[in-house]
Amino acid sequence: MAHPERDPNKVCFLTFGCQMNRLDSELAAGRFEEQGIATTPDADRAGTIVINTCSVRKHAEDRALSNLGRFKAAKRRDPHLVLVLMGCMAQREGDRLLARYPYLDVVCGTRRFTDLPRLAERARSAGERIVATDDEHVTIDRKPGLRPEPFRSFVSIMRGCDSFCSYCIVPYVRGRQVSRHPDKVEREVRGLVDDGCVEVTLLGQNVAAYRHDETDLAGLLERLDRVPGLRRLRFITSHPADVSDRLLRAVERLPSVCEHLHMPAQSGADRILSAMNRGYTAEFYRERLGAARESIPGVEIASDFIVGFPGETDADFAATTELLRDGGFNQCFIFKYSPRPGTRAAEMADDVPDAVKKERNQALLDAQDEAARAQNRAKEGREFELLVEGPSKRDPDRLTGRTRGNDIAVFPRPEGPPPQPGEFVTVRITDSTPLTLIAEHVRSG
Repeated sequence: MAHPERDPNKVCFLTFGCQMNRLDSELAAGRFEEQGIATTPDADRAGTIVINTCSVRKHAEDRALSNLGRFKAAKRRDPHLVLVLMGCMAQREGDRLLARYPYLDVVCGTRRFTDLPRLAERARSAGERIVATDDEHVTIDRKPGLRPEPFRSFVSIMRGCDSFCSYCIVPYVRGRQVSRHPDKVEREVRGLVDDGCVEVTLLGQNVAAYRHDETDLAGLLERLDRVPGLRRLRFITSHPADVSDRLLRAVERLPSVCEHLHMPAQSGADRILSAMNRGYTAEFYRERLGAARESIPGVEIASDFIVGFPGETDADFAATTELLRDGGFNQCFIFKYSPRPGTRAAEMADDVPDAVKKERNQALLDAQDEAARAQNRAKEGREFELLVEGPSKRDPDRLTGRTRGNDIAVFPRPEGPPPQPGEFVTVRITDSTPLTLIAEHVRSG
């Protein structure tokens, strides 16, 4: 069987995990493009393949390593193919990965990804096997035009985390919390908007804790709201303990800031929240939900939950289910607990049987499905502004877009020239599923 020839001037990124990983891949791809190396989705033709890994759950690590294994035979056929693992797993495992996978060329941690073109070239030209996981500070210097979507972009405003939740590996693989200077953030956002970007999402492991000198997140939002041409401004993810009344007021009064919060609860049981080192109680979380809804009319709130944390009883799980049902979330991301080596929770007895974790996981998914169905039905008959994203993957005769509250909506292509990705339309909701709003086009612009 003939195999396609690989092009050393093409790089393919396979990215797993959070939005920060997606941004890191985007920034690294920009560095390759500066060197004349184009990104391609075709891993069979790329001369360099970069797998950006996540360590938040074991399943994410297993998927990344399974993808690495796909290229073992390709590396044997073409020794000049450069295989790279980057990201959180690379930072955590370091040189152990080179020992386990002799066909792997480069292990690049969370602080060296902007140096990837040089590392990959060393591997190709000199045959080096490289581990780059030192603690250099990440320098973010992007060219606005080097991004996958012209109409929207992620912007990192901080890196690392100081929360040290007992289950979370992030502080150990991404370091302590460091906020970027607001002047640099504003300069990057202005460059993106000047290049046609209409929506920016500010990223941080705990974005609500952003602070640089006297500027907090609310102050940064005020600065960015004044950027001409920026239609939508989002931020994720927020630790509930850092969602202040001042931040909520900023979301309510600043025109570009979307009425959407991602505020993970993780559990509805105080005993489990304490064991997780979350720093708040279920009552406090409910108070923040109430404050957000009182301050921001029509706000949509997303949450995360972990089931099967060490020591979780039926009563604890019932409290979590009650919080989810009461919360009125438009989205929930629900995960089974898996121990992460190096975290404090990994030292606890993982005493909830896997069968019970699966049962609780499905029960919580069912509860969220029911809640989301009711939430979306309540939107039927109402009009919403959508940012058009492009054709629906399931039905090319329909377009898909996103509301300011981050709901996905699909609508038939209107007569005449169809709205293009990055344009805005107004739609009326006619039907819904738990995950999608079904709409009709009302007007463009």
